[in-house]
Amino acid sequence: MSSRKYFVVFLLGVFFCFTADTSIVDLSSSFNIDDGVGTTSLAICHAVSIVVAVLTPVIGHKVGCKRLLMIGVVGYLAYILGNLYSGFITLVPAGFFMGLGEAWVWTALPIIISYFAKEQRNEKESFGCQLRRYTGYYVAVIELSTFAGSALSFAVLHIDRSLSSQHTSNITSKPRDLTVCGANDCQIPNITKANEDQYHPVYPITKYLFIAIIATISIVAILIFYFYIPDDVAWDLAEGVEKDETKAQLTSTESNQPSSNELTKQDREDKCDVKTTDSQTSICALIMQSVKDSYRLAVSGKHLLIVLLPIYNGTSNGLLFGELTRAFASCILGVDHVGVCMMVYAVTTCISCMACGKFSARYGRNIPFLLATAVEVTIYVFCLNWNITTDNTWLVYALFAAFGVSLAVWNTLIIAMYGEYFENEEKLAYNLWNIVCSIGLMWQFAVSTFFCVYVKIYIQLGLLGAAVITYLISLVIYYPEQCRLIQNKKNIITVTQTVGEKLTSRESVI
Repeated sequence: MSSRKYFVVFLLGVFFCFTADTSIVDLSSSFNIDDGVGTTSLAICHAVSIVVAVLTPVIGHKVGCKRLLMIGVVGYLAYILGNLYSGFITLVPAGFFMGLGEAWVWTALPIIISYFAKEQRNEKESFGCQLRRYTGYYVAVIELSTFAGSALSFAVLHIDRSLSSQHTSNITSKPRDLTVCGANDCQIPNITKANEDQYHPVYPITKYLFIAIIATISIVAILIFYFYIPDDVAWDLAEGVEKDETKAQLTSTESNQPSSNELTKQDREDKCDVKTTDSQTSICALIMQSVKDSYRLAVSGKHLLIVLLPIYNGTSNGLLFGELTRAFASCILGVDHVGVCMMVYAVTTCISCMACGKFSARYGRNIPFLLATAVEVTIYVFCLNWNITTDNTWLVYALFAAFGVSLAVWNTLIIAMYGEYFENEEKLAYNLWNIVCSIGLMWQFAVSTFFCVYVKIYIQLGLLGAAVITYLISLVIYYPEQCRLIQNKKNIITVTQTVGEKLTSRESVI
């Protein structure tokens, strides 16, 4: 198949992968609300992801992007199966395996996206423009998978509620204290126990059926990645070219070398000794080199000025999956409506991703960043001042829709920004993005049971303000040409080419 067709099938695998993953993550804080075991498992997941991500460049260099991605999806599958029983004994190990998956999947996927972007690059567009467009397609598919997974969870849980009319009537007639929902949700055990019906399906078999369905979908994703991701997708995007050149050089060299039968016994022994020594030292050398290069990139001035953006992006996603789905969707509407809320979120995010990718490819990222900042500040102020009543519960859907617009911008352009800021060091940059984003996610899930939702909103406002300020400083120092809000296409290409020329002189990481 052509590279474009490979990319389409690859996106189909991404769709199935995250349909299964996001559908269980959406419900984890509700299904496993007792003692906060659901958010605790997700905090463990991202803590493991941070540690493992340090070694990801070495592992990816050894096994390649394709295998790394497939092994990561197996980790997702382990977390799905771990939710069969809501307890620390199953969810803690499940969170560990999902942490491995998070470290590897979210690093491998952007590298594969960069591979396809470089394959389809033409003379009219720079790599940065093409990368932003392909990243928009990629994130849009992820959000579309969120819609599909949410629709699946809604269908299963709605049938569960419908099968017991008596239970449904009890929930309808039972007065609920909405003052403990939304920003006032503090996960106080006795209050949570009193509203337990809002967070669990009626019949236990419903949960098992749902998990069986999404586990099957995850297995389908693994098969698609195995059969349809090209084998020549190298971990280092330049590795494929280097291998071809090395192979050609070796071929010409070997033609002038004696055959194996002509080699003396001492020559063969010397070659074996060198091979054994290389195999013993290569892994340690790669690990040390990976840690040094990751540290070098992490503490560089350019990265320190933008690091708050991916951290904030992680905390925003954590707020969505850990707090909004529980404190707003489940607490106010019921667990069966979490799927509907996430469907609304997925639709607005998918549309916004496509629009954001195309707009930023032509005019730059500054206007979308400004829009996302304004939308999220509005969301936070609304949540802090919302007086929830039975007459305005429909505003929960509007809340998820607005959050979809802002997160579409952050999820799309922050990933692409790392590829542009650190071109020719993409594998390190994307892995570093994964680490710092996981730090934000881990923080949000870890403090889920310690702070009320309104405290977390105040933290989000402060972090957002600091992230935007440091990003603007990075533009002034490193990319003054991009300081204006609107950039025409010619300027973007010129700036990106200039950055590429500066980064070309840097040494390859592995």
